[in-house]
Parts: sequence; C-alpha cells; structure tokens
Amino acid sequence: MYKIFILFSFTLLFGACKTVERNNRLRNTAISVHKLQKDINFVEKKLIKKHPNYDWYTSKEAMAYKFDSLRKVVNHRMTPNEFFLAISPVVASVHQGHMTMLPLAKKYTRKEAKAMNEAGKGPVSQFDYFWEQGKLYVLNNHSIHKEIKRGAEVLAIKGVWTKAVYEKYRNTFTSDGYNQTFIRKIFARRFPVYLIEEIGVNDSLPFVIRQGDSTFTTMVHRLKDTTAEEETPKKEKQKIAKTTVSPVVKDTVLQQDSVTKATALAKKETEKQEERNQSVYGYDKETKKYTRSLSFAGKDSAVAIVTIRQFMGGQFRKAYAEIFDSIRKQDCSTLILDIRDNPGGSAKEIVKLYEYLADTNFTFYRPTQVVSKTSMLRAGLFQRVPKFAYPFMALFYPFYAGDRFFGTRKDDGKYYYHNLYGTDENKPRANAFKGKIYVLINGGCFSAACLLSSELKALPNVTFVGEETGGDFNGTVAGVMPLFRLPHSRLPWRMGLMHIRPENGTEVKGRGIFPDKEIIQTYEDKKNDKDPEMDWVMKQIEPQPQLQP
Repeated sequence: MYKIFILFSFTLLFGACKTVERNNRLRNTAISVHKLQKDINFVEKKLIKKHPNYDWYTSKEAMAYKFDSLRKVVNHRMTPNEFFLAISPVVASVHQGHMTMLPLAKKYTRKEAKAMNEAGKGPVSQFDYFWEQGKLYVLNNHSIHKEIKRGAEVLAIKGVWTKAVYEKYRNTFTSDGYNQTFIRKIFARRFPVYLIEEIGVNDSLPFVIRQGDSTFTTMVHRLKDTTAEEETPKKEKQKIAKTTVSPVVKDTVLQQDSVTKATALAKKETEKQEERNQSVYGYDKETKKYTRSLSFAGKDSAVAIVTIRQFMGGQFRKAYAEIFDSIRKQDCSTLILDIRDNPGGSAKEIVKLYEYLADTNFTFYRPTQVVSKTSMLRAGLFQRVPKFAYPFMALFYPFYAGDRFFGTRKDDGKYYYHNLYGTDENKPRANAFKGKIYVLINGGCFSAACLLSSELKALPNVTFVGEETGGDFNGTVAGVMPLFRLPHSRLPWRMGLMHIRPENGTEVKGRGIFPDKEIIQTYEDKKNDKDPEMDWVMKQIEPQPQLQP
C-alpha cells in the first residue's frame, strides 16, 4: 500500500508539472482559425443551452449578430489572450456581472508557488485601489512605503500606464444590466489581474506616483509577512523555571508570579474570546476587519450601526442572533445597515438576516428559473473539491442530484427550481427590529447585497442613502456557477445557471436599487477619510439645534 501511495503521489505531481508546462506553452501559441471558430461555437451553444434568460438585456437576434460578427473578425491565428480580447466583449454584452471570462493566466509549479509565497506579498497586491474619472488612486496602503498616502494617484507601473490598462480591458467585463456604478468598482478589484497579464509576476516594481503637486517614482519590493511573533524556545523557558531564588525575595517573587499568572490567564481568555468572535462574525486577516460588526452611536447609544462587508464566512446565524439581541437590550430606536462595497455571497444568509428586519410574514424569492431539470446536475459540484475527494463527493451526489432534479418543476413552458431557501413563506423573528432603518449603498453592492436591498425597498421604515447599486433590482443569474474551459484556447469562463429573483420587483429594467437620498463619495472624501453618507444620516437622527436670531 505504501508503494502504491508513493506511485500515486508521484503520478499526481508529474501530471501537475505537465499541466503547468502545457498551459504556459499554450499562452504563447498561435491557434488556428478553425480551432478558434470552434471555441466561438462552444461559447454560443453553451450560453443558449445552460444560461436562463441570456437574452434578458440583449435580444437573441442581437446576440446572434454579435457572434456572427465575431466569426468574421477571427480570421487569422491568435494566441489565447489575443482571442480573449476579441470574444470577451461578446460575452460581456449579455450584461450579467457574474458571468466572467478572464485571460489565460500563467501557471506555476508547487515549488515556484511556495517560493513566491514564502518571499511575501507581491508589489501590486500591497495596495487597495479605487478608480474614479479615468484615474487610479490608492485607497489603502499595506506596504512599508508610508510616503504613499491615501488618495495618491498611480500613474504607471513598470512603464505601463494605468489608464491604458483600463482602456484595453474595459469592454471585457460588465455590471448586471445597464448601470455604470459597478464598472469602476470591479475594475479597481481586477486591476492587479490585468496588470499581471501585461507585465507578469515581479518581485520589484517601479510605481510612478502623483501626490499633491509632485510626481515621483518608488520601487516597491515583495513584502514578507513578519507579524508572527517568535516564541521563547522551550529550553530557555525551562532554564528560567529552574533558576534558584533566595529566601529574602522568595515571597516577592511568588507575589509577582501570581500576578503574572493572572495576567497570562486574562490574556489567554481574551485571545480565546477573540478567536471565537472571528469564527462567528467572520474575519479578514488581510484588512484586520470583521465581516459582520456592531457598534453604537448617538445620544444614549440609541443608534445601532451594523456593517456587513460580505455575506460569506463566519457563522451568520449565531452572529445575527447576538447582534440583534444586543440591539434589543440597548433599546435602539434607529438602525444603520452599512452594506457599501458588499459583493454578495450566500442567498440563504440574506433571508436569515431579513427575518430580523421584516415587519410581517414574507416570501423572499420567486421560484428560481433554470433551463431544464438536468441543467444543474453536474455543473460546478466537483470543481470545488480536490480530485482525491471525488469518492466522498460521489456518496453525496445522489442527494444533490435528487434535490436539483425533483426540486425543479415546469410551469407555463418554463422550468423553475423551487427548493431555494426563501421561496416559501418565512416569519420575522420575535426580536425583529421595529425602528427606523437607514441602508447605506453604493456601486460596490452586488449580487446578494442587491437581492437584500430589493426586499428592504418595500419596507415603509427604510431609507436608502448613497448611490445606485451595481446589481440589478430585479435579480441576478448566479447560484450554481460552473467554470468552463474553452476547448482550444482554454480560456476560463464562469457562468451562472440560476436566475434568482426577489419577490419585490420594479418596472425599471436593467438598473439597480436607487437611493432615496443620493450622496456619492468623491475623491476628496476618500482622500480625507470623510463619510458624507454616514454624516447625513446622523444629522437626520440628531438634528442640529437652530440658532436664535
């Protein structure tokens, strides 16, 4: 058995190396027109066969014309990523933000990946960015170069102008529908991906920065993580423990030792509580922020501020139970729900959260539309687990397939999946919040964040503040999202298979949730750490006293 295990491990390792080599060779290989045409046919057929309502925003006739036009353009040999620039705008014209096609990235062996990981974070990844009016700015600086302040403009990196990167890749991605607020948000997130395609992975990069009236170049090197504290070696601890103490100072030492033990115990309890909180509320080690957090503000701390950065990670049931229990005990009259830049996540989590906000029994989702009873049976299930886990997944598969197949019914000529949590009637929680609610939104709100906002929009005690969301008011195509590989170019293409729609809808097609009070954070606001949306809400809650004439 040991020999078989070694042979199996060697085969996997050898196969992985061959895959890396094959992938990287393909990146620089010009593919024949015949094969590229086959890839176009693959995408068009898969779109029609798998995607529910692919013509939701763009008609079938318009899509057919776009594919025919693409076939005429692809009349010469292309490398995969040259082909990507031709085909991805056609895919983006479906206007479904979850449907993503990316360039064929360079792959690395485990040894190479491990070496880069040990060397530290790459230069481009040491900054968070925001894109505004054709310029790329630093939002957060995680590097050692503290001379680069928030709001500094990144003009170029290794001779590549940031504006040129935007112009090259702008047509390769989309929002849900026709709104534009999501575009600048998603480009800022994907900028490192596009830049790496242009210049490759580097250990050091020259950044050209404009800050105030000056322009300068800073060389940013790979940054190794040095946060882990070194522990005292066990032998050293044992040596300290065995040191003799004179009788004169023995009582003092014992007292100090008692205090030290009490301090250590308190520290241990604090660390244990912190670990528990991170597990329940979710925690991002990169930003050192909780996924879900609660704070209080205003007079007598009567204003609860719940910030949710994404609907994934942590234990959301426990988190919301504790959050709303604390709000009830605090007897808060106002709730500010901050979901700005929340990209979405679990379709079930937002239903559980809504139970704490609803004013009556509710149905959250309409039945989810799919293409057929079998369209979700295999898609995406085995892509999320390593190959060695396939036998275990096979045991689970009959239950998965049964739910998908028997949970899908045909109605009026269309197929609907009825087993999504939230399509049946739910009840509000006993401690559901009954006071005034302000919801902070912006173009970074997408997917589940928009589905939640669509339902909240129907409540009479809710006011939305900010800018139009990046996702569509009437739902999105997501849920099950398998990753396809085009047969010859091997471009990665992810596509949603479930049209998830909130019960509350609007007649306005292809636009997001609009705020009741529009306030858009500007470059100057971000640069100076100002929050005009939150400031406006607090003024509504605690009006400023009028000056006497």
